[in-house]
Amino acid sequence: MNLFSIVAAAALTASLASAQTIRVGTFDKPSVVVAFYGSPQWADTLKAKRAELAAAQKANDVQKAKDLEAWGGTQQELAHRQLDGDAPIANILDALAPQLPEVARKAGIVLIAPDLPYADRTVQTVDITDLLLDCLHANQRTRDIVRDLQKQEKPAAH
Repeated sequence: MNLFSIVAAAALTASLASAQTIRVGTFDKPSVVVAFYGSPQWADTLKAKRAELAAAQKANDVQKAKDLEAWGGTQQELAHRQLDGDAPIANILDALAPQLPEVARKAGIVLIAPDLPYADRTVQTVDITDLLLDCLHANQRTRDIVRDLQKQEKPAAH
């Protein structure tokens, strides 16, 4: 085999490899926000913070009680801003991080991107919203809210 054949074979292999489809997981952020703040995991966090608040009040630790009440207000404001799309969802993605490799395996994807404003024809998007709702143990009520929210987000086709 001559040098030209080797170079041509390498170029052909590289071009075929670059044309492979890449599967990327995407998800509906508002749906994940609703599911996170309705999740058992978040309920446990709130329960622990309420217990801390009760203990601080019982101990007359005014500063700690104020700090915990401020934390609650901050978290509520963050949730509203995340739902509106005005704040990043880093805290939610951090909570989901340990489960993302399994989500990727189940969905057959190599990457998860909350936003994918453009992808060429070599990228296939896969909606992983339901898998993330599963990770958050979303109950039927939460799933109904999410479904209604998604209907509101998508304008009717004319």
